[in-house]
Amino acid sequence: MIREVNKACEKLNNTLGISVKLPNPKKKALKKAVVCNFIVGTGLVTAGIVFTSKSCALLGGLGIISSVILQNEKKD
Repeated sequence: MIREVNKACEKLNNTLGISVKLPNPKKKALKKAVVCNFIVGTGLVTAGIVFTSKSCALLGGLGIISSVILQNEKKD
């Protein structure tokens, strides 16, 4: 998915005449992002439950979902 987004942005950049090169993350970088997102997401969900903060729990849930999506991206 990251490669597809980069290709679409590259086409747009060529159309607009802009020279911007987007990075293609390696598996090691994706693995670190998965771990960080999961840890932060879990912490936010826990804090949301303890302090009864819906917004904190929601952000934590989004972090965990992001971790799962990046894990799937890493497999491809």
